[in-house]
Amino acid sequence: MTCVECGDEYLWDRQRAKAGGLRTHCLDCCDETAVKYVGVTAGEGKMSAVQVLKFQSTSDREAYVEAWKVNSGLYKGKSCQIGRGLTGVPNVKFSTVTTNNPNANHKGKA
Repeated sequence: MTCVECGDEYLWDRQRAKAGGLRTHCLDCCDETAVKYVGVTAGEGKMSAVQVLKFQSTSDREAYVEAWKVNSGLYKGKSCQIGRGLTGVPNVKFSTVTTNNPNANHKGKA
C-alpha cells in the first residue's frame, strides 16, 4: 500500500493494525492517541450483563483485560478457574461508560 501522507510503500500487517490510526497511513505517519473502549461481562455474576469501560491509557486497558481473562476463566473450557492461578485486579483507573443488563433475574421471573 502507499501512504497518503509521505508516499512510502508499506505492508498492512498485524503490527500496523495494532498501531491504530487510518489504514491509508504507514506506521511512521499514523498517530492514534485515543484509547479504545473495552466490553466485558459484568462482575456481578449475571451472564447477560455487559459493561463498556473507558481507560486513561492503553497500558491500563491491556493490564485490566489480561486480569479479566484470567479471573473469568476465558479459554478454560469446561474446567473451573477458581483457585488455579487467579490474579489480583490491577491498580488501574477506569470509568464505566454503560452497563447493559437486559434481564437481571436469570430465572426470568419479574
